[in-house]
Amino acid sequence: MAKKRKRELQHLRQEPARRRSYQLGNTSPKDIYKPGFPMNLLGNVRLFALFGVAVIASMIIAAVLTNRGNDSDAEADDLRTVTPTATVDASATASPSASVTAKTFAAAEQVVDPAKQYTATMKTSKGDIVIQLYADKAPKTVNSFVFLAQKGFFDATIVHRVTSNRFVVQMGSPGGTPNGGPGYTTADEPNQIRNTRGLVSMAKVGAATEFGSQFFINGKDNPSLDYDNPGPKFYPFGEVISGMDVVDKIFDSPKEGEKPNPPITVNAVTIEEK
Repeated sequence: MAKKRKRELQHLRQEPARRRSYQLGNTSPKDIYKPGFPMNLLGNVRLFALFGVAVIASMIIAAVLTNRGNDSDAEADDLRTVTPTATVDASATASPSASVTAKTFAAAEQVVDPAKQYTATMKTSKGDIVIQLYADKAPKTVNSFVFLAQKGFFDATIVHRVTSNRFVVQMGSPGGTPNGGPGYTTADEPNQIRNTRGLVSMAKVGAATEFGSQFFINGKDNPSLDYDNPGPKFYPFGEVISGMDVVDKIFDSPKEGEKPNPPITVNAVTIEEK
């Protein structure tokens, strides 16, 4: 055989039968060139299909778990407020209505003695709500709340947010929007009190660690807001000891979106010290 033809046959792996038999040792080519792991799995149709089903199932489970976590975060997002940027005016007068800009302060004056007991009575257009304040567990939070109440900051404001799922009733904004505040902020006071029905906590922006004047009453047990939840944490500073029936009336009132219509007003907040 001419050398040129022999090289062509070798290049195309088309050697003469005698040469090919010698190289393969009478073994089937598919046994010699069997692919190794993991490519050999592709040849097993049943195994490959089962692997595909397992991958799809794991993706579906991961998506469901992610959505559950997002649902808890969405509830916490309902409590978001906007940090106030109003100019500080310590000599301003109290707002006669929710549509007028309220007075603001540089900081809360010290008015609370942690050794004493304080209750706040909220006189609303639906009835009175009495809150026992935890001055011993959240002294700075209670001090800010009492200071603002004594200054008439909450007078003539409105309940500006009521969730349809009885999540929370939120108030404390002089402008009746999520933007209202006292002109200063107070740092969180972490505790291990849970946000159960009737507990009162300060509202803030998502996972922020400080707050202004807005607060909320839990309408049900809300573990997604608790200290040991991985999401935003809200620390109760008081508890409704009388008037949860009034809170329920607020939940049941007509609303446009999350705002009661007609408006529900907070006529005054008075503080009693013992």
